[in-house]
Amino acid sequence: MRLRLFWLAIAALYAAPVVAGLYGAGWGAVAGFALIFTGFNALMERIPPQLPLAAASIAVVALLALVTVSAGWGLRALTGFGGTLPAWPWLALGLGATALARAAFPPRLTREMDQFLDEATDQLETMAEELGALDAAAAATTLDDEAVARMEAALDALPPDAGADTVARVVLPLTDQAAPAALFEAALARAQAAPCPRDHAALHWAAVADEAIDLCTGQQHLARAFAQFTEAGDHEALYRFSGTAIRLIHDDPHAWRDMPDSGEIIRVALAVEADNPALGEELAGLGRAMMELEREADG
Repeated sequence: MRLRLFWLAIAALYAAPVVAGLYGAGWGAVAGFALIFTGFNALMERIPPQLPLAAASIAVVALLALVTVSAGWGLRALTGFGGTLPAWPWLALGLGATALARAAFPPRLTREMDQFLDEATDQLETMAEELGALDAAAAATTLDDEAVARMEAALDALPPDAGADTVARVVLPLTDQAAPAALFEAALARAQAAPCPRDHAALHWAAVADEAIDLCTGQQHLARAFAQFTEAGDHEALYRFSGTAIRLIHDDPHAWRDMPDSGEIIRVALAVEADNPALGEELAGLGRAMMELEREADG
């Protein structure tokens, strides 16, 4: 209600000099409305305390009085309106509008509203910061993090020499619940920190799962797993990897791009052949298959 009264008063305040000009008020009306506009600014505490700024403010409202009265003169000339009335009723309307605006929105109320708006803005900014912090905290624990945590807890519950099939029952169900890359990186970190059959089996399944092959081809997961098994000298893991990898590169037209190059595979095959002929032969077969694929890719 206060706001409506205030805007009604403002409308009357600016309409009064226009109508005065329309009814033939003279230059005295311009001076009168300049005083009213100045009084309005003074009552609403809108005149700056600095003298130059105060003078500029008064000059602006005097110009506004001239413009609004001149608008009425222009309408009178354009419409041919011939009615005349003295200026005082319109000056009285301007004074009444000023009083109404002051009563509806006194400066104290305006200051209180400004303070309220400032406080509300501060509260909103604080809430936004708190929500941002909550979002960041929520983002810090993602579905990938949860899946990795479940995998690590389940692996820790198994003995270090747990078999590959047992480990598969831990890792493979998680590959459709989290990004394959997240599971792979977690499994690789475990295997590098403390190589053992259990963690090498987890790394194997994280690298060769269907989701990993579909989404991670080109990220060298297979090559990195092969390098870890080779560095650790885990012949069982290399044999398992070789058998799976040769099926993968024949079944998937892109999986071979995730593999180590054929020369590296042949090098490892020759290095293990003396101690493990079966593994050497298996790796040599994988190396020859990779050579054929590389040759076809080169055209």
